[in-house]
Amino acid sequence: MQKKLKELNDTLEGFVDQADYLTLVVGADDGTAVMVLSALQGLDQKNGADVFVVIPDETGPAPAYLTAMATRIESERMVVNDVLEAEGKPPWPEIPVLCFDARQPDGERLHALVEYVRARMPEGDHRLVWALMPTAIKDQAGYAQIVGLLVPRGEIQPWMRGARFLVRDDRAQPFITPALKKMQAPGVLTYAPDFSPAGVEAALNDEAADESASVGQRMTSLLQLAALDYSFGRLEPAIEKYRVLMAWFQQTGAKEMQGLCLQGVGDILRRIGNKAAAKEKYEQGMLLVADSQAFVVTLNLAVSLGDTCLDLGQLEQAHGYFQLGDQIATKIINPFVKADCLEKLGVVHERRGELGPAAKIWTDAT
Repeated sequence: MQKKLKELNDTLEGFVDQADYLTLVVGADDGTAVMVLSALQGLDQKNGADVFVVIPDETGPAPAYLTAMATRIESERMVVNDVLEAEGKPPWPEIPVLCFDARQPDGERLHALVEYVRARMPEGDHRLVWALMPTAIKDQAGYAQIVGLLVPRGEIQPWMRGARFLVRDDRAQPFITPALKKMQAPGVLTYAPDFSPAGVEAALNDEAADESASVGQRMTSLLQLAALDYSFGRLEPAIEKYRVLMAWFQQTGAKEMQGLCLQGVGDILRRIGNKAAAKEKYEQGMLLVADSQAFVVTLNLAVSLGDTCLDLGQLEQAHGYFQLGDQIATKIINPFVKADCLEKLGVVHERRGELGPAAKIWTDAT
């Protein structure tokens, strides 16, 4: 998995740094698109010299998709202006009305939007990275129409200079790449990373079997494979992997990782209906990480213990574990798990017949 992520990051960074190609077409399923978006975010944070415009919005008809682009850049403009105001600097001007007007030609709207951002860029040798990486392609024709506007036909147009355009294609059924090959579009690269479940599993198996890698790296891959086995219902292989992992982490004294393994084993036992044994494994994991700074591992164990105690009708214990989960989620600023713990605390109150406290805590969660 680490090799695949490195390949993705290196490919994106290499595309931005080179000057021979204007457009990179990335073949991706919806899950891979999320991985690419994450990589672009990391590259943006790492690369202080260039300006990144990343559009993750779902595709629709071309005019609506352009409006979504303009709306996203408008939200960025408002954030930038708050910073500029705090620094006593003049704000960015409003985006041209043309960019929001669906009645106007698509090309004119897109060019105006790109030129607006280009005009805001600092002086010097800076590149504009414009990435269309929709998390879902709902309208192939409309999306292809917009992508076609980002591909040079002959000489590179003035508004394209210094830009790098990154666009998504459908990995399973590509429709952008064949069209570009047919029109012999110049300055186009293609790349198809495989972050599908099968692709990820194959990469993890390769890494776990790689004798040139450190044992620690191989164990990390094995841990991810155990989680994949569990998610696909391959419980016996998952248990076997957790046994190997547990022995290694006991040998190295890594208590937090032992707690993670016990969490996995507990999840398997709970899934097959052995809730009492699952609780025992969760408790063993909790004892190992109780005095550590492994807040995420402790949080997961606390929530799992709360759920299991709730299933077993052990309401007092469930209440205590959900309270602990609420406290840790607050500490690490995770509002989603906090709300989940509050909801379940309300369930405990409801089962006790304490409807008023249940209603209050659910309101707090909301």
